[in-house]
Amino acid sequence: MSSSESAEAPAVSKKAAKKEAAKAEKLRRRMEEASISISAAAQAAEQENDPLSANYGDAPLSELQSKSEVDFPYTEVGSLAEHLKDQVVLVRGRAQTIRAVGKKMAFLVVRERGFTVQVVVTEQADVVSRQMVKYVAALNRESIIDVEGIVSVPAEPIKGASQKVEIQVRKLYCISRAVPTLPINLEDAARSEAEIQRALE
Repeated sequence: MSSSESAEAPAVSKKAAKKEAAKAEKLRRRMEEASISISAAAQAAEQENDPLSANYGDAPLSELQSKSEVDFPYTEVGSLAEHLKDQVVLVRGRAQTIRAVGKKMAFLVVRERGFTVQVVVTEQADVVSRQMVKYVAALNRESIIDVEGIVSVPAEPIKGASQKVEIQVRKLYCISRAVPTLPINLEDAARSEAEIQRALE
C-alpha cells in the first residue's frame, strides 16, 4: 500500500506544477497586457500635448471605412521613381524595418507587393514633431501604415530598398498594428541555407 501511495504522490505534484505554471503564464500575460495599455495611455497623453498630433497616430476605425470617394489617391510603391521628385504622394504598406537615429530622425522601409521604399521622418518645425519621431520609432514591424510625404532623390543611392527614391514624411498613420513579436520575420524567411548554416556556426 505504501508503494501505491508513493506512486500517487509524484502524479499529484506534476498536476500541481502544471497548475502553477498555467497560473504563472496567465499572470505574465496580464502583466504584459497591462504594460501595453499603460504605454499606449502614456503615448496618447504625450500626443495630446503635441500641436502636430493630427499629422500622426493610430487611424480610428471610422476613418478607415469607405464613405466617400478618396480625394487623394494612393501611389503604388513600385511606381515611385525619379520623375515624381518634389511631388506629394500617399503610400500604404507594411513597415518592414524601423530604425531610429537619435531623437530627431527615424528611417522606415515600407513594403508593398514586393517593392520597398525608404521613408525618412525628420523633426521639422510645423511639420514633424519630436513626438512623431518617437511614435514612428515605437511602431511594431509589419504594421500597416499610411505615409504622406514628398518624394526626394538622395545624393547617394539607397541600398536597402528597391526604389531609388525616398519619401520625406509629412504625415504617418498606423492602420493596423502588428503584434510585437511575430512568429517569423520576413528577413528570416528570405535567408538562404548557407546563411542559416553560417549563423549556426
